[in-house]
Amino acid sequence: MPEIATSNFVVENRTGAPAAWEGGQLSHTRWDKRFTGELVGTSVVEAIMLGLDDGGPRAYVGVERFAGTVHGRAGTFVLLHTASMQGDKSTASWTIVEGSGTGELAGLRGAGVITPGHELILTYEL
Repeated sequence: MPEIATSNFVVENRTGAPAAWEGGQLSHTRWDKRFTGELVGTSVVEAIMLGLDDGGPRAYVGVERFAGTVHGRAGTFVLLHTASMQGDKSTASWTIVEGSGTGELAGLRGAGVITPGHELILTYEL
């Protein structure tokens, strides 16, 4: 049966650098985040962000490594982020990479949702 863990997070550091890309704006971005709540710990996100010229779609892909506890279970895991936006339509997903869990989080699988208020809601199974 799936469990749900909710946690607020803050971005403590964000760095980015533009990358060469024809037809739009491309950047490589890194975030350092801190979580408090039912997930407690830190993470690092490495992401590529793209905005196409002439008001075209925007896209984002990222990989995040979380280290800490989920409902008191210690370990690490990796989240895969994907998102796109075109006009007022958007899609986004945060999926736990199966097999990435370590320690007491070994075997972790599931997905997350991030709210506009910087809250991660993780639905998972162990």
